[in-house]
Amino acid sequence: MTELLLTGLDGKNPLAFLAALGVLNALADRTKDGTPEPRLVWRAGGNYQPAIVGGPDRGALLDALVQDLKSFQGEPAIERLRYRKDGAGTEAHDLKPPPGYFAEYLSRLVRDDLRRSLAFAAAFATDVAVDNNGNTKPTALHFTAGQQEFLTMVSELIQGVRVEDLEEALFGPWRYERSLPVLQWDNTSARDYALRASDPSKDKKLGVPGADWLAFRGLPFIRVAPVRDRIATTGCNGEWKTGAFRWPIWTVPLSRPVIGSVLTSPEAFEVNPSVLRSRGIAIVFESAIRRSDQGGYGSFAPARMARPAPGS
Repeated sequence: MTELLLTGLDGKNPLAFLAALGVLNALADRTKDGTPEPRLVWRAGGNYQPAIVGGPDRGALLDALVQDLKSFQGEPAIERLRYRKDGAGTEAHDLKPPPGYFAEYLSRLVRDDLRRSLAFAAAFATDVAVDNNGNTKPTALHFTAGQQEFLTMVSELIQGVRVEDLEEALFGPWRYERSLPVLQWDNTSARDYALRASDPSKDKKLGVPGADWLAFRGLPFIRVAPVRDRIATTGCNGEWKTGAFRWPIWTVPLSRPVIGSVLTSPEAFEVNPSVLRSRGIAIVFESAIRRSDQGGYGSFAPARMARPAPGS
């Protein structure tokens, strides 16, 4: 069985973790009927790095990811979520439309049987929960605010990411030389509003756009759901401004359906060593979610090993 180590991805960085999921998602979507889907495993060295088991070699992987990227030109999950702020204002391309608009958006995707699009929509938001302005409440991984719009940034990544960006993301080193949008999921490069003299949304931050794109590609693993009148995001706990994101690192090759089950299983996050070992999980990482008071710009704190909840 072939195994390709993605040496540019460090498992303790949520951006890299999501990018690894994105690689698997892209490959699984392109697997033909009757062919076994590739699997994902984390290998320990100086850090945890992902490996694709039963997938293509390096060159074929990059070719497949480029073709997958091209397939997102005009993607309905992205393009259909354009709306007017407050119903009649300027056009927005984000994850916070009026609830009625979002409900209709979901209904249209269902009617058209757009399964890939629905997988993304299920990770974007829920019309059951609303924010302080009465708009749809987005995923806890929505870190943009102010003049930044999440889907506008994703659209720019679709247009601008090159094969060289994908290769840098997957095999390193990360050079942070490109000025395409960053989704703020890299916990090694936070820029807190409170520590700055100016609005970070006005800066042109350099990043690793291949990693940001692949992380977005992995977002369907991080689904959201309504819990009464609130929103729950896979792997996230706590309040909007004081929450955290947890993710497990597994050491046995897992397929996409199994990973989906692991990420939504409370047992994977109990941080009970015997439970983790029985599930093939080596460690659970956690990054605090930090948001500014001046508009809600989000970032991840550096990762640490997750600990059991008090009293557990």
